[in-house]
Parts: sequence; structure tokens; C-alpha cells
Amino acid sequence: MDRPLAGIRVVDLGQIFAAPYCTMQLAHLGAEVIKIEPPGAGENLRRPEASIGGVSYSFLMLNANKKSVTLNLKKPRGRDLLLRLLETADILTENYSAGVMESLGLGYDVLAVRFPRLIYASIKGYGSDGPWAKLGAMDSTLQAACGLISVTGMADGPGMRSPATFIDMGSGSHLASAILAALIQRGRTGRGQRVDVAMHDVCVAAMTGLIANELEGKPYRRLGNRHRNACPSNVYPASDGEVLIFCLTETHWREFALLMGRADLLDDPRYADHASRFAIANEVDTAVADWTRTFRRDALVNILLERGLPCAPVREVAEVVADPDVARRRMLIESEYPTRGKIKVMGSPLKLGSMGDAMTPASPPPLGADTDEVLSALGLDAETIANLRADAVL
Repeated sequence: MDRPLAGIRVVDLGQIFAAPYCTMQLAHLGAEVIKIEPPGAGENLRRPEASIGGVSYSFLMLNANKKSVTLNLKKPRGRDLLLRLLETADILTENYSAGVMESLGLGYDVLAVRFPRLIYASIKGYGSDGPWAKLGAMDSTLQAACGLISVTGMADGPGMRSPATFIDMGSGSHLASAILAALIQRGRTGRGQRVDVAMHDVCVAAMTGLIANELEGKPYRRLGNRHRNACPSNVYPASDGEVLIFCLTETHWREFALLMGRADLLDDPRYADHASRFAIANEVDTAVADWTRTFRRDALVNILLERGLPCAPVREVAEVVADPDVARRRMLIESEYPTRGKIKVMGSPLKLGSMGDAMTPASPPPLGADTDEVLSALGLDAETIANLRADAVL
């Protein structure tokens, strides 16, 4: 059975994480994604000069199932070829800094006139019309700007960023959702439109609970791994690792106290509710840690799960990579690359029953691997393509 987006063509100018993650989702759903890269080094994430086999592993993970075409958009012939590609495209994706597309003559206002059915999809750091529009945006800088760093870390230490790129991937997912909505609307109206996602907007949405605290006059302060509305809630030691335990309800607390053999705490007024326990959180955490450290990590998790108590093992990244359930869910999928051999590429969280085994991706494309094929389909002969390559257009 065809994938949902079979027959949809995407011309992808995306780079690094956010936009490539969006087009990874579209490719997973069956779209033909033609990734446009500058000749020579390719897009920034390839990092050929600093990576084994001339390509970074992060690039490989996010770009399977795509075609790579090299075009120098700083040259008029390169831009002309891009416009010819857009004649058969449904979607254009890009996440350049604000003003770059316009400086190349490829802004939405220009392209919408020539290609009225085109869906022009952009990711910007702070939107293209705000006071910070030209401020460079990376996951780390957005974490700072949206307030996340101010509430992350230990109570007596500095704010801390997360090395996980939640904002990049969240922005890519939001853009994919907007694109799918625009495709549905185009099916009714026959017209494309501009869709854009500001990474800062995604951050603000992710801060919902913390913003709610602020709006009701209860500003959040750094608590490390504690939670002021759930106590005990922390990362606790096991004999061979750590476990996060989160007693969300009073029922959880009562069950947990009995499990620890501390029924006496249930009659202690200082332990009467979450707020009371949070006031003596150091004492509570000491009592919990004295109990948890007598167990091995995974055995403790199983005991807690049997009692319905929210918890999780604190795992190393290596454990996640080796987790058979991650493989079963097809989140890390075996692939290969000419200069790297066997690799793993990122799977999609989207699981559609109609697609079945069609979720297996192809290999990520070597730089420019599909240039001749794609340009030949536009009617360019081998001599013309060779001349364009000699002129550094390809």
C-alpha cells in the first residue's frame, strides 16, 4: 500500500536539526524529499572536515530516505534550477536566518505569485517579524530565551541547559503538522500558503506548567529533580545506579510508605500531605534513599511498577541505544553509508498501521548523489550538467 504522502514532492533547503527532522517525518510518510545542499561541503551538519568518513553521524541519522542535489544558490544559474524544481514541487522547506531567502529572490511573496499551489514552510528562531528576528537561534540559545535554563538545575547552583535538542525536534514536528494541514486545505482550495514555526513559540508552549505557575503568583524556582507538588519526588540511589521516583498522589505516597516498611510515617502530621512533606524534603529524601540503596536499580523498578508507583531507571545513553525495545519500536534502524559502513538511522515516532514494514528507510544520500538524476529529469543533458559542475553551480 502506498504511504500517505506518496506522490508529494518536497524541495528541502533545511539544515542542522529542526527542518531536517521535519522532512525526515515527511519522507517517512512517503514524500519524495529532494535535499538541496551547497556544493563542496554540503549542509552544515555534514561537517565533512571533522567527521569520520566525511559525514557526521547526526546528519546520517536525520537524512535517510532523501535525495541530495547540489546547487549553489548564490549563483543565478543555481537559483534558476531551483525555480525549475519548484515547478513540480508541492512543498518548500527552509530554516535559514531571517532575510536570507528574500536576499536570494526566493521569499514567499515572490514564489507565491509564480507557484500558487506551493506550500512554503519555514522555521525561524523567533519568527520573521519580531524584534529578535535576526538573532541566531540554536536549541541552547532558545532554552535561555524561553526561561527554561532559569528553572533547570540544582537550587543552589546555576541554571543549566539540556543537551537534548527538544526544541529543534519539537519545532520540526510542529512544522510537519502545519504542512499536513496546509496540504489538506490545498486539496479544498487548490492554493498553497505560507506556514511558519517560530522555535521560541514552541518553547513557550513547552513551558505551559511553569507559565501557569507565574500567572497564578507562584513563580517556579530551581529544585533540581524535586517537584514541589509531589513529594517524595527525586532521583534516588540504588546499589548499582539511580531511580527516579515520583509520588504524584497521596495514594502513591501511602502505598510507598508501606512498601518501605514505614507505616509510622502515615500517622506523622509532618508527613500528612505533599506540602508538609516538601517542607521537610531533605528528611523525606534521606528516608527514601536509605531504603532504595539496598536494591539493585532494575529490581527496584520492578518492585515499584508492581505496586503502580510512578518511576523509571536513570539510564545511560548507551543503555537506550542498546535497548531491544527501541529496536522493536523501530526508533533506531539499521542502515549503511558508503564511507561509514553499517550505521543506525533515526526512525519516526509516527506509527501508521497501513504502512506496515514500509517504514524501513533507505541509506542517507552522499552529497550530490542524486544531482544528475534530478536535473536530467528537468531536461538537462550530460554536457550541460558537466558545464554547470565546472562552473561551480553544482
